[in-house]
Amino acid sequence: MNKTLLRICVPGITEADYQIRMLQMNQIKGVLPVAIRGEGEMTVYEYEITGLVSMKNKYRQDKITKEEMKKFLSKMQETIWDVERYLLNSNRILLEPEMIFEKNGEFHFCYMPQYDGTIRESFHKLMEYFVQWTDYQDIASVQTAFLLHKETMRENYSLTGIIESLSELEEKNRNIKVDKAITKAQTEIWDTKEDDVYQESTHTYDTEEHDWITRQEMGSKIMKETDNLWNPVKKFLNRHKRPRWGDWDGIYIDEDEL
Repeated sequence: MNKTLLRICVPGITEADYQIRMLQMNQIKGVLPVAIRGEGEMTVYEYEITGLVSMKNKYRQDKITKEEMKKFLSKMQETIWDVERYLLNSNRILLEPEMIFEKNGEFHFCYMPQYDGTIRESFHKLMEYFVQWTDYQDIASVQTAFLLHKETMRENYSLTGIIESLSELEEKNRNIKVDKAITKAQTEIWDTKEDDVYQESTHTYDTEEHDWITRQEMGSKIMKETDNLWNPVKKFLNRHKRPRWGDWDGIYIDEDEL
């Protein structure tokens, strides 16, 4: 399988000191494997980057998100801890966008013993790239990028302090969202109560009493209709009845009434 190498040539010959031996003898988490050798008046560093993409190329088209920034900070902090655990100088970690590589959400860094910059300066410059790469349609990403850049402008900033500031910003935003949600819920509850009061005042009545009244009205109506039906018959019978002691002898009807 062919390997892809990042080749960096630095003027001057580097002695095989403690740093080089530690890099060659150990696989430090987050640090790319490197082969170091001298060529004439140059020191050549060859980092294996097979299957990786540089941060510069990744965000040439894509936008960096808040979650990616957080993940990068976390990975960078872990790498610094691991580098220092091997008694190496974290200022020798290269933070140029073309020197940082990513694969499947994991970031990998180049360590160069001859580098004479500081990680504080390099990190500040990297945050300027973050501001450029940010999606300005995403408020959370914009807030994060500008917070990171602002924090690196402090005289004695630290990566731990920046991560804490980012956590405070997230907590503040969460509280704002919670407050808005509570206010919205309270408003909805109040509106619901007002609707209930209105409905009770306009539509609520005693159905049992109403049904009793209806039955009484229906009964009265039936009685009236019954009286209207039978009254003429009663009058007719009363006019033509021939009462006798103890017997009912029928009905007498004049021919003129037929």
